[in-house]
Amino acid sequence: MLRKNSYSCSCVGCGFDILVTKGIPLLVKDRERIDHLMNEVKRSSRASWYEDSQLDQWHGPYRHHVKKRRRYVENVLGSYIKQVESPIIGLDLCCGDGGNLPWLSKHFSEIYASDYNLLRLLRASTVAGAKQIFMADVTDYPVLDNSFDVIYFNHALEHIPDDEKALSEVYRILKPRGLLILGTPNEGALFWQLAYHLQPKVRLRTDHVHFYTAESLRKKCSKAGFVTQEVRPIGWGVPHWWLDSMIRRYKWVDDLFEMVGRQILPSQATSLYLVLYK
Repeated sequence: MLRKNSYSCSCVGCGFDILVTKGIPLLVKDRERIDHLMNEVKRSSRASWYEDSQLDQWHGPYRHHVKKRRRYVENVLGSYIKQVESPIIGLDLCCGDGGNLPWLSKHFSEIYASDYNLLRLLRASTVAGAKQIFMADVTDYPVLDNSFDVIYFNHALEHIPDDEKALSEVYRILKPRGLLILGTPNEGALFWQLAYHLQPKVRLRTDHVHFYTAESLRKKCSKAGFVTQEVRPIGWGVPHWWLDSMIRRYKWVDDLFEMVGRQILPSQATSLYLVLYK
């Protein structure tokens, strides 16, 4: 049905035929492989990870935690922008439904956004902020070397089987002295491995293929060539997914866990953010 609103064009530089669907260029070499992957997922227990609205994060049980993550990222961007000359070109890599574009776009002269899930890209196209939204494979990214000043790569790397190839592509497309803000779950930590042990059915519904700790993630980034400026843990809770979501919906609980966890259990946070430079 989508193809009724599709057309093809060709890249002037390489002659590659590009399908454009509802204004979204599909810049992938093997679209059939991605379509097959998406169809397989839709028939599995993991369909919700690919189809459910991500905008619920701003109103759901972890909304206070998500706001803390946003504040941290905006502080990092603010500090970086003071040190460099404009214009600043940004990329929301694996942008999902585009829920971060409205606030991210305020920090850049131009921001681009990509994902490989067409359903999410169609949703993102209705959100203001990006100069261009396009489909792309992060392990074979369709842009020139040294294209972006800042890349925001948020809670996506854990989904990518070849995470080292993804990081090498991010390094390639980031400008020299450019900034990468990388966010992932801290699911390799003892607390969150325990949570999966207590609720094994949750593990069956997730499509995470990597379970990072701060140290394992830092090493992966170093191997790709990045210099780590900061590793920032954010968010603490109880190691039981259902119970955690029930009690952290209250701001005072989320704030209390943040204060206590940062002091006595710094390695057991729920999220990790790395500030990285090329």
